[in-house]
Amino acid sequence: MSNGFDLAIENLKTELRNINLKISELRKAGLDAKIAELKVMNIPYKIQFAEVTKGYKDIERINNMLEEVKSEITDIENANKASINNEGL
Repeated sequence: MSNGFDLAIENLKTELRNINLKISELRKAGLDAKIAELKVMNIPYKIQFAEVTKGYKDIERINNMLEEVKSEITDIENANKASINNEGL
């Protein structure tokens, strides 16, 4: 039976997979996603650490890190849209 902590870890792993897929899509589109890649690089290790410590504060920190990466991805997408709009003028 899974407890809340195990579900939180699984949610983090799922979110990380989704973010990695999104970063991959950005790279395939020719966009510079290096900052997002660097921000996401340590997250798998943080998740492993949280699995060992069973600390909810670790979960919260990882969640904040994921939110930062998602924000960076949004910034990259918005910058791309802005540059496309500027080219069209």
